[in-house]
Amino acid sequence: MRLRWQEIDKALLVYREKWDVIAYSCASGLACLGVAVGAYLLSERPDAPRVFLSAFSFFFGLAGTALMLRLIVESRRIVGEPGFHVLSADSLGISITAYLGARTQSFAWTAIDEVMLAARLKTIEPDETTYLGRTIVVFLTSGEYGSWSVSTRMRAAVSLSAEGRPYLCAPFPKGQEIPLEEILRQYAPTRVKVRSEERAIFDFRKNADLYSTA
Repeated sequence: MRLRWQEIDKALLVYREKWDVIAYSCASGLACLGVAVGAYLLSERPDAPRVFLSAFSFFFGLAGTALMLRLIVESRRIVGEPGFHVLSADSLGISITAYLGARTQSFAWTAIDEVMLAARLKTIEPDETTYLGRTIVVFLTSGEYGSWSVSTRMRAAVSLSAEGRPYLCAPFPKGQEIPLEEILRQYAPTRVKVRSEERAIFDFRKNADLYSTA
């Protein structure tokens, strides 16, 4: 799904192209419904494991229906909008929708410690390594994160870096690090650092956050 950004009414908006999202969601919903119908037809065969296939059909049918209904609701909601929200920023703070369907989280600049635009983000854990490309990482202040309850932390989907820094992240369009960094600097107070990195590594084996600009 393509990402775009624009600056309107003294605010930065990063968003997913609406027609890309609608096409993807529609295809996913129809695929789930197709699997549900296929499983139901198979369950009608005399030698088929009917209970298993019926349950399989029910859950995929439910998932497909939920996707289609959500698509209708979201499509109505963004009528007149350029696309599906990913990140927005203005003089008050930053709002992030980390992934499609996630709850939008809003933070005042007083709750933000640093904003980093990483061309590549690598997370090394004892049992797995994950990679993300073109990621805006919003580090929160330890005081803000520490004041939250456990349930609030779970709802906010905040992660901790290898050095224990709380953060949220969202994707940004390819090759747009410099203009986005410049715009974010205009909105961020001088206390909040805004920077770009070619590569960021959260290495939990070494308990270290590593960065490279080359």
